[in-house]
Order: sequence, then structure tokens, then C-alpha cells
Amino acid sequence: MSSMNSFSNHSELFNFTVAITVSLFGFLFYYFLSESGIIEKWLNSRKGEVFDVLFRRLLGVLLYGCLPLSILLLFRTNDLAIYGFNAPRPETYLWTLLLSIIILPLNYYNSLRTDNQKIYPQIRTTYWSFSLLTMSAASWMGYLLAYEFLFRGFLFFSSIPLMGLWPSILLNTLIYALVHIPKGYKETLGAIPFGILLCYLTYKTNSIWVAVFAHIIMALSSEWFSIRAHPQMLVKRI
Repeated sequence: MSSMNSFSNHSELFNFTVAITVSLFGFLFYYFLSESGIIEKWLNSRKGEVFDVLFRRLLGVLLYGCLPLSILLLFRTNDLAIYGFNAPRPETYLWTLLLSIIILPLNYYNSLRTDNQKIYPQIRTTYWSFSLLTMSAASWMGYLLAYEFLFRGFLFFSSIPLMGLWPSILLNTLIYALVHIPKGYKETLGAIPFGILLCYLTYKTNSIWVAVFAHIIMALSSEWFSIRAHPQMLVKRI
């Protein structure tokens, strides 16, 4: 019996070690590449700012999504439901609706602020075509699905057996807040309660989908409200 417990403990430690290593490597490598002056110069010299932003999100898909998924499928397990990647439950949609009631008015209010209009939307182009709106939305959805799969899926569910629920939530929220530091102290502080709530709902629903849906609604509504409110941006009519 003790040997089985020892094996289980070693397995939990190994899972957590792999998860935290991949998470930190993915974030640091993403930050280094996306903020690299050389890469930014190369991108801007060829495709301009639109491609720059889309490339950063694609980079996130690769490092936050494809990298951990490859490790799980090749070396660990084929049962991704262990890490919250399973079919959404009915309460998932209820929680998403409740969060949307809070997120949408807040994003609309923020879009009217001058300081928000200086940084959002991330793509700083005057004319938004339907194809650009679609590409931006698709890149956001891919990026946020990958992000949530890594941090509130792989890392969060790997840490719970070893650390317990609340230490795992605190660790996850700490990383989530650190990721937002380049966006300013307001978003960093706001990420703390939002991160705690998303982790708790992820645990309650045993799924990453509340976090994925809420994060996508937040990103897309922020972008669309910001475009609408920005005095120098227009959506091209078809």
C-alpha cells in the first residue's frame, strides 16, 4: 500500500513539475519572442502592425496550446479530460451568461475612456474590414483557448493533487497577474479577482470552458466596443 502511495506521489510531483516547467517556458519564450526588437522590426518591415499582432497571438497558440498538448499526447496521457478539456456541462453556460452580464457593461464603459482608447484595440488601424474583424476574432479565440488550456487546464489540474485547491488557485492567479504586468497596474490588479473566480469555476465545473468562454467574451467585446468608441477608427461597410 505504501509503495502505491509513493508511486502516486511521485506521479503527481512529476505531472506538476512538467506543467510548471512548460508554463514558465511557454510564457518566458512567448514574452521574449513577442517583445524582441529584432522580430518586431522584421514583422513591421514586412506586413505592418496588423500582422505583428496576429503573429503574437499565433505564437501564443503554438507555445501555450500546441506545446503542452504535444507533451501530453506523446509522453503523459491521451485523456485530456483530466486537465479540464472535456464536454461543457449545463452549468458552464449558466456561469458564462452570469459573467457576461458583468463583463459586457464594464467593457462598454471602459471603451469610452481616453486611456483605454490609447491601447485598445491592439490592432491600431484606421479602417476595419469584415475580413480583418474575422481574422482578429479568430486569432483571439485560438490564443485564449490555448492560454486557458495551459494555465487553467494543464497547470491548474496538475497542481491540485499535490498542493490542494486554494494554494493551486493562488499559484495560478499569481502567474495570471504577472502575465498582465506589461499591460499596466490596473489590468494586473483586476486580473487577481478575475483569476481567482475563473480558477474556482474551473474547479467547480471540472472544465476549462467557463474560463475560455468568459475570456473570449471579454476580449472580443473589448475589441469591438473599443473600435466603435475610437474617434479615429471606422468599420468598412460591405
